[in-house]
Amino acid sequence: MIDWQRLILLLCLFISSSVSAQTYYFANTGNDTNDGLSPQTAWQTTSNLNTQAFSDGDTFLFKRGDVFRGSIKLLRSPTNLTFSTYGEGDRAVIAGSMAIQNWTPTTHPSLNAGFVYEANVAGLLPQDADGNIKPIQYLFVNGNLMTIARYPNVNSALDKNWLKVGSNAGKDYFTDPVLAAYGKPDNYWKGATLRIRNYSWTNTVREITGYSAAAGRLSVKDLGSQLPEWGYFIDDKLEELDFAGEWYYDADNQKVYLYPPAGVDPNQALIEGAVYETGLSINNHKDNALVENLLFRHFTTQGMHVNSSDNVTVRQCYFLHNLKGITTWNTADLSINNNEIHYQLHSSIGLQASVSQGFDVKGSVVENNTIMNTAMYRAYGVRYDGVYQGNAIDVYGKAYTVRGNYIENVAENGMYLKDGGHHVIENNVVKNALLILNDGGAISIGSDGNTIRGNFLSGTVGNIDESNGCGSTSKDPCTHHSAYGMGIGSDSGFENNVIENNVIFNNSDMGIRLNAFQNTTVRNNVVYNNDPQIVVQDKLGKSVNNTIENNIIISLHPDQLGLQLTNETHHGDMNNNYYCNPYSDLAIMRDGQRYSLPDWKQSFTRYDQSSVDCGLLLPTENVQGVGENLITNSTFDTDIKSWGPNSKPEKIFQDTTRLDNGSLKAVFDTSASSLSLVPNTLSLQKDQWYRLVFSVVAEDFGDIQLRLNQTKPKYVIYEERFFAMDTQRRDYQYIFKNQLTDDTMKFLFTTNKDDARTYWIDNVYLQAVNLQPTLPADKQIKLFTNPTYETKTVSLQGVNYVDLAGQTVSGQISLAPFTSAVLVRANNTITAPATLAAPTLSLKVKQNKVTLTWTAVMGAQGYSLYYTTYPNAQPQFEKADMQLNRQLELELPEGFELPIDGVGFYAVITAYDSAGTEGRFSNVEHFMLH
Repeated sequence: MIDWQRLILLLCLFISSSVSAQTYYFANTGNDTNDGLSPQTAWQTTSNLNTQAFSDGDTFLFKRGDVFRGSIKLLRSPTNLTFSTYGEGDRAVIAGSMAIQNWTPTTHPSLNAGFVYEANVAGLLPQDADGNIKPIQYLFVNGNLMTIARYPNVNSALDKNWLKVGSNAGKDYFTDPVLAAYGKPDNYWKGATLRIRNYSWTNTVREITGYSAAAGRLSVKDLGSQLPEWGYFIDDKLEELDFAGEWYYDADNQKVYLYPPAGVDPNQALIEGAVYETGLSINNHKDNALVENLLFRHFTTQGMHVNSSDNVTVRQCYFLHNLKGITTWNTADLSINNNEIHYQLHSSIGLQASVSQGFDVKGSVVENNTIMNTAMYRAYGVRYDGVYQGNAIDVYGKAYTVRGNYIENVAENGMYLKDGGHHVIENNVVKNALLILNDGGAISIGSDGNTIRGNFLSGTVGNIDESNGCGSTSKDPCTHHSAYGMGIGSDSGFENNVIENNVIFNNSDMGIRLNAFQNTTVRNNVVYNNDPQIVVQDKLGKSVNNTIENNIIISLHPDQLGLQLTNETHHGDMNNNYYCNPYSDLAIMRDGQRYSLPDWKQSFTRYDQSSVDCGLLLPTENVQGVGENLITNSTFDTDIKSWGPNSKPEKIFQDTTRLDNGSLKAVFDTSASSLSLVPNTLSLQKDQWYRLVFSVVAEDFGDIQLRLNQTKPKYVIYEERFFAMDTQRRDYQYIFKNQLTDDTMKFLFTTNKDDARTYWIDNVYLQAVNLQPTLPADKQIKLFTNPTYETKTVSLQGVNYVDLAGQTVSGQISLAPFTSAVLVRANNTITAPATLAAPTLSLKVKQNKVTLTWTAVMGAQGYSLYYTTYPNAQPQFEKADMQLNRQLELELPEGFELPIDGVGFYAVITAYDSAGTEGRFSNVEHFMLH
């Protein structure tokens, strides 16, 4: 009996093996009835690609400079395909749009025929597999995205003009008095599209289901509970087509309406309507495909999609004005490299693979791409109902490598690491993330086991413009979210991440955030001018067993904290960090209490014992006094009249034994939560600069919270600053520009129960001043960067500097690839540590074995062990060079006879530098072996 299935299979294999790979050509001057096998017999369109069967190894070449419209999705599953170009000129274009011609002045009665044109596209629009006509989703005039007819108007789709949700808002509706005042009748907005920023990190698009004119009430299904003041606008309303650059598609009549930009004749312009969904699909095991040198634009889902096909390479392509640039699913050994991806409306690259099925992406790499302006068209990420955010690269699946990419201008996150994690993110540059939305980072962590190293992350904003509505209505006025623009942001509850050798600078909020993280290492990073710099939080869980070490932390504002810990959890180990705030002694905060580095070390002996402070202190501004002292009884030479605490039980006294001839001594009962010292009421002028000076000393360490409040009609805080205090006298000045003219202003000097119980202040002066120009902080202590793969020589432009070790630097510096340097102008004095810090020594004894370990010290070139007998110490300690080892195990050999009382030793460790100079001694430990 004949096995027909086997026979057919063998026949197919024979036919396949007998057909050699072919090269097919495409040109706008070709003809689809040609064979396509030469430039002279090229095909004109991509139609044959979707209807004919091709073989393994076939190549498809598109003529440079030509435009080919439509989607490409090959039949069968041929492998080893190549999609490329031939000829000279610009990249060949694969376009998801159709050209629209034959524009005439509109005859629509609701529109202005003097400005608005219309074009009939009936019979021209493509259809899907079910025969449904594909609507025009976006319109482009000479390459520029036009604005869907909307209210209120904008000059460009990149611009903003928000209405605001009113105070009466519910789950499926809200009101707006401004909309009511616009004067449109009931149900005027029904069927139009609502585009709303309905929370910090989301834009939502919904169809409007009803409108009540009297209250300006919009009804919208599936909107969810809405808070007041969030920004929105309305579009896709034909009657609102009243402004240059607006357009509308009438699906019922298959007509397009356009109000052309100023000076544009629509019949002389290139006008394109986006209708096709995906540019090129590499799917269903079309393995070993290569796509290069093509431009994909105007696709309403994605420019390219790679699905269940391995070893696919996409290189040197250009993606422009697609909803998404490149998306993938379950593809191994993927390479996306050296592409340009600009102005995608939703996201630029989306990596996905099934974690639940254990899909292995193997050597999949996204590298050396340039990604610009992702999702920068506010709320245009989706054309119809949906929710979107706008990340440059979404990294889902497990164990992708993303390296060497340049990302600039992103609506939300530069990269979002999700799903199975274990991604390697290295040597990327991310600038200006969160320009449209809020709460995230240049890189945002939402998974375990990631390695984030050698990246340069800067300028993350966290947009809180007028579209940023009420975060809560529990107060009147309601509270709004602040800017949450982080260098490395995070979701909560992840572990085993490594963050190392990154340069994280000039971000509006946290430099690095660990939120309920475990077993995560943050080391060897430069964290510069973020506010605050490194944060370990216990929101939605505890952060434990983390390591923060060998980081250079540079603050450029008095309120910028180097390290902030929430709650009293033991968050892990912090050591060998370099803290520098040239404008404040306060470096660290734990559970709301601020500490200078020495106070921190004293209070928590397990943290930062080998960390150092730069010792640099600079004035924030230079001023010249022009006014009288506004503080009554500034020097307390005779009494403390006109001063008082604002709550009880507290006591204040005049004390002639501290500070200068007389001072105010403040003491409060530790059962009280705080003490605020308040001088006389002040009358201050708007936009006037003022200088407050004061002296302080305390019986212990702590900080003073200094606030300037308006006191009537209610308390409003206008200025706030924190100042360190301890047993050494400190003389401070605080310079500020006043925000309003008011005669009810008061300063409050506040301490709480965690601060020194007793402190003294003196010489409190407040006067109007003229501000003198001074060098900005980022020029005083300057960051130089090299985010490239080549060594970079940087000219110092005649300025002399010192490095963080106090060594003079002039002329020029050389920076290795993906490194940075922090230098201080040489007219300032930076105090390098006189000696290396002390290690912390610990030991473990078990019968006849002892193990000594000690902590690392920044700058150490080796360690010395000193030891002598215990309990009767010899005058002279013995010394052993441990080099860079930080552990020593001693075990008595078998058969060794111990004395009856055993053998004991004292031990102490010290670090030494390259010159052999030893630092401070560690704690002394002793042990006995029995």
